[in-house]
Amino acid sequence: MSLTPAQVDKISEELKSVLRVEVKSKKIKKIESNFYKVIVNALESLNSDAEDHLSNQNITGYIQTKERISEIEKDFKAFFQRRFEKIATYSIYDLETDLMNSLTPEEKEFITRLHNAMQDEYDHLLMKRKEKKPEIQEENKPELEHAAEEIEPENEERGLEKEEDLYILVRIVGDQPPIAQAEKNYYLHDNDLVYLPKKFAEILVNRNSAVKIDIKN
Repeated sequence: MSLTPAQVDKISEELKSVLRVEVKSKKIKKIESNFYKVIVNALESLNSDAEDHLSNQNITGYIQTKERISEIEKDFKAFFQRRFEKIATYSIYDLETDLMNSLTPEEKEFITRLHNAMQDEYDHLLMKRKEKKPEIQEENKPELEHAAEEIEPENEERGLEKEEDLYILVRIVGDQPPIAQAEKNYYLHDNDLVYLPKKFAEILVNRNSAVKIDIKN
């Protein structure tokens, strides 16, 4: 959609305004959910105007429009660097509802992916530490192997029980914000019927965000 010069000027001023806020504040401030789409529309409109000026051999108009584009892109880059620096910092911690409500859909998707990547790296490093266990002395191995043989059937039965109880069926109560878990991101909506990991499902049930569905044989 082509925008008028006045509309582009308004968008440019709004960009400068949010940039000033981001520079002054240590927290992530809420912006309009369509903020990035509006910026893209303004740049697309200006690029279209620049092509028209070039086709009409209006060199002055072309140069002025390209300078306008450069100005908006410069302000947007400064805004992006400041805001996404904060988002990257917050992604290390638990993603709280107040934080997620301050983000645009694009930012929510980004911080969720980054949070999961951080968690995966944390787990990876922790597993490396766990692997560095002292080796079992040779003389103790036979006794341990014998003990393992005795308890192996019992462990197998317990393993089967845990595997059966791993996922449970629940009904979601109310639309939920994006929830980052180690295995995937969850986007849950009111009245969804979904199988979820047992521990995760119990947390939602305890928060009255889900209801457990009992399946009778």
